[in-house]
Amino acid sequence: MADFKHPFNDSLKKINDRLDYLIKQQAFKNKQKPEYVILDNADIMQLFKITSKTAHSWREEGILPYLKIKNKVFYKLSDMHQVIDSNYNSSKKK
Repeated sequence: MADFKHPFNDSLKKINDRLDYLIKQQAFKNKQKPEYVILDNADIMQLFKITSKTAHSWREEGILPYLKIKNKVFYKLSDMHQVIDSNYNSSKKK
């Protein structure tokens, strides 16, 4: 049975290798200090579950601090932590 070759074996192996690579990348990112971890616009859109238009509006309104290199927009992870903390509204009433 060990010699059985299924057509999906190669595809599954490639997927498994890619997942291993992504896990190693994520482990490396987690070791870095948050102020040195850089996110791109796609990361921010996924993180906040917003569209690119909303991300653009938030940048223009000063909600999202960012840096721009040529036409590419980047964000510091540490800044995103501050954005989340400063906009957090507890449901407890005083």
